[in-house]
Amino acid sequence: MQMVLPDGVAAGEEGIAYQTAHPALYAEERDFAFAPDREKTVYLTFDDGPTQRTGEILDVLDQYGVKATFFVVYRDDEASKELYREIVARGHTIGVHSASHDYRKVYQSVDSYLDDFDQMYQQIYEVTGVRPDLFRFPGGSVNAYNMDLYQEIIAEMLRRGFVYYDWNVGSGDTMRGATAATIADRVVGGMPEKRGIVLLHDSANKTQTVQALPQIIQRLQAQGYSFAPLNRTVRPCTFGYQSE
Repeated sequence: MQMVLPDGVAAGEEGIAYQTAHPALYAEERDFAFAPDREKTVYLTFDDGPTQRTGEILDVLDQYGVKATFFVVYRDDEASKELYREIVARGHTIGVHSASHDYRKVYQSVDSYLDDFDQMYQQIYEVTGVRPDLFRFPGGSVNAYNMDLYQEIIAEMLRRGFVYYDWNVGSGDTMRGATAATIADRVVGGMPEKRGIVLLHDSANKTQTVQALPQIIQRLQAQGYSFAPLNRTVRPCTFGYQSE
């Protein structure tokens, strides 16, 4: 029996139409063989860069010998291209966040999501030589803009071999009035015993995030945590599907 999707696209043996879009958009590795969880490990992640803060974040991370993960957006100026390269050169993981970061545009359809993702994927590859296989959905995998699509988008991205990461520790650095102290307290206080994937932001106005980083690192190291960048061997932290 042939399945007919809500948008009228038929799916039979030929598959769904968007599955033929961007035929080169596949992760180099297609398996999902995740390693056992590393105990007391912190994965710092930074969304929305590169910006004026990126170099400052990189310098703090270097100071403490910490590697992190940057989920980046599309920038075409030479300074930003150099920052993409700097993230990679300093040993951090670079992943796809979004080209436009326009939720309404990105989540119009599976096709629009793939178009946006491919633009960012190609930018990273052309500038750094890295074929990114990790990504973070704008707004997280389940949000108010993709409620009708997220299961379909997730299924298609997994079919293409990409791994997505939500987070289990919020920093609160986008909240009005957030300070370095409140950001650090929120991260340290919210850290699970085993491992934490921390959401931070690399945005031009996030000076307090930069200032919070030394506190976060020092306090968590004092509690016996180590830091690592994400890679496709790390079991993802993902939001649960919403019930009907």
